[in-house]
Amino acid sequence: MATVPLAPGATGTVVSYTVIYIPTPEFADLAPYALAVIETGDGERLLGRVEGWQERPLSVGARVVFERADERGPLFRLG
Repeated sequence: MATVPLAPGATGTVVSYTVIYIPTPEFADLAPYALAVIETGDGERLLGRVEGWQERPLSVGARVVFERADERGPLFRLG
């Protein structure tokens, strides 16, 4: 898997997203969760989870801020 290096606080834009209600066993403790294709400021695209979607609407074009990456991949927050 290729990785895109991101610094905490880096921003991006949601290109596409879905909300996962029935996850694979590895993500069962997170469900439901939002998964989005994010375009970074330098034009790279990556798949990551998005937090804050239950408090604020998640939509194509929404701005997100990179928080951290863990064993499950990158994690963004609605910005």
